[in-house]
Amino acid sequence: MAKNIFTTLFFLLIFLVGYFREAVFLVLNTVIHNYPFPYNAVYSKPPNFLYEISTSHLLLLKWVLTGAFSLLFMAFTMGLIHLYFKHKEYNKLVLWVYALLLVVSGFITLLGLITGHFEDVYTFSRFVVGLAQSPLTSLVLFVFIYFKSKTENNKSVHTE
Repeated sequence: MAKNIFTTLFFLLIFLVGYFREAVFLVLNTVIHNYPFPYNAVYSKPPNFLYEISTSHLLLLKWVLTGAFSLLFMAFTMGLIHLYFKHKEYNKLVLWVYALLLVVSGFITLLGLITGHFEDVYTFSRFVVGLAQSPLTSLVLFVFIYFKSKTENNKSVHTE
């Protein structure tokens, strides 16, 4: 029972952080692109100090936050999986999925930069790295591992 409550709270935390992440990036994009208020569904007015930061520094901040949120979601997902399943192989799977998302996105970005077609690949690269910063990835991994563990448990029961 307690495991289910903690799992539910973990999912709630992951979704709240996902909402916060979205709000932060919408606010940063508002300042970078000088969008008028209200500009998005969160209706968060950018703090004045953001307007004093150069666009290049705001873009750098977005890259840093992208990495930080990706790592945060990976850590939360690993915590969730470990809490519920307590199986090291599943933790490794989570690590591999997040590493794959970041490597694929980085490769696509690098390929675009090398070929001079960054603008053409940016949307896809952004989509892939966005998966590493999404509560949806945590949910999909949890459901996948849940059914995988059930299948493995059923196989071990039938073979004994």
